[in-house]
Amino acid sequence: MLVNIIMVVFVAVALALLPTFFHLTPYLADAVFRARGSEALEFSVRITRDRDMFAYILLVPAVLIMYRYRLYDPSFMHQLPMAWRLLANAGVLGAYITLRAVIYIILKPRRRYEYFRLAHRVIYTFFIIFMLIALPALGVLTVVDAKDVIIRSVMYVLLVVVYFVFLIRKAQILSLSCGGFALFLYLCALELIPTAALVVSAVVL
Repeated sequence: MLVNIIMVVFVAVALALLPTFFHLTPYLADAVFRARGSEALEFSVRITRDRDMFAYILLVPAVLIMYRYRLYDPSFMHQLPMAWRLLANAGVLGAYITLRAVIYIILKPRRRYEYFRLAHRVIYTFFIIFMLIALPALGVLTVVDAKDVIIRSVMYVLLVVVYFVFLIRKAQILSLSCGGFALFLYLCALELIPTAALVVSAVVL
């Protein structure tokens, strides 16, 4: 019942915001196909605000997909009641976002940090892109009555592909303000460490 209520509210909000989404779509596409597209998006206050709002809204179905298909499935969650498992998934996603933010604050340079900030925030764009691919794919797989293990595998593949493109774009943006070894260290600290922590926790716990 709780999941159904959340989904109904999400669909209602999404339908109300469709005109804003259609206005945002060209900027999202531009950001995916070229690094300078992210710069054009980020330096527009209105577009950035709309992009961030959609990313926050899409966290709702993201948590529900994590919960329903056990995308994050450490052993300790098997013992939790269903409602608590849903909250635990939300907490894990929140912890991942917080860890990224903390690392960003620690490493943010004191001067000329515009591209550093842009590279940090580009994940909002690629999270939206992932959800725009994952939700229709999930709908098709559900209609054809695919098994949970197949749906889970498809979600993992889509996530890896989008994440790989995201890393490339982020590296390109960071290269506008730094290069070589510094770029590699920034990319590892800002993205690979939080992601590794998430994966390791799923395996170890």
